Amino acid sequence: MNSALVELQRVTKIYRLGEVEVPALRGVDLRVEPGHFLALMGPSGSGKSTLLHILGLLDRPTSGQVLWNGHDVSKLNGKKLAELRGRHIGFVFQMFNLIPNLTALENVELPLVFLGVPARKRRKRAEEVLARLGLSERMHHRPTQLSGGQQQRVALARALVTDPALIIADEPTGNLDSATGREILGLFSGLNREGRTVVLATHDPEAAEVAKVRLRLRDGLIVEVF
Repeated sequence: MNSALVELQRVTKIYRLGEVEVPALRGVDLRVEPGHFLALMGPSGSGKSTLLHILGLLDRPTSGQVLWNGHDVSKLNGKKLAELRGRHIGFVFQMFNLIPNLTALENVELPLVFLGVPARKRRKRAEEVLARLGLSERMHHRPTQLSGGQQQRVALARALVTDPALIIADEPTGNLDSATGREILGLFSGLNREGRTVVLATHDPEAAEVAKVRLRLRDGLIVEVF
């Protein structure tokens, strides 16, 4: 029986720039089991962001299989992939990706809007998640009225509001000062202790220390697990 939440089997990814082929992943095997906290490490161009996007079903492999709960999702159409992502995966990005003309509360509600959750129910759920992250008094502020750390907490609340099975974080501390970055990493650690599965990509060894398992990538391959 397959216990992996998501599994990659011999995954390659080749980008084509005109007539030039650029291999980003060169045959990666990886299992992410429920409750894991993985950090993907490596310099720019190592393949970590590509790997993260394939794990998060944001991109398709050129070859190989992507299994979600044991089912091959490599060739699902865009609509089905989007539904799977929307219900089961939460994303946190370096640039926060908040909509500037929406309040923190409205930003966090947005994934539930796409899932068709009724207005009253989604408002209650968004308020609960924001309160849990210490943003009760800031939920009616727009992103420009929030500090970088507060914006990233809003982004994390947005990722959590659907109660996802997997949280994907791409350089989540890259735009934060050291103290605020440690605070955000502490939130990820706390979520993992509660049983959340987290995969984080970072070039910062200190940020990677919060993970239980660290994978080092080079030239599209996993070259070290520690």
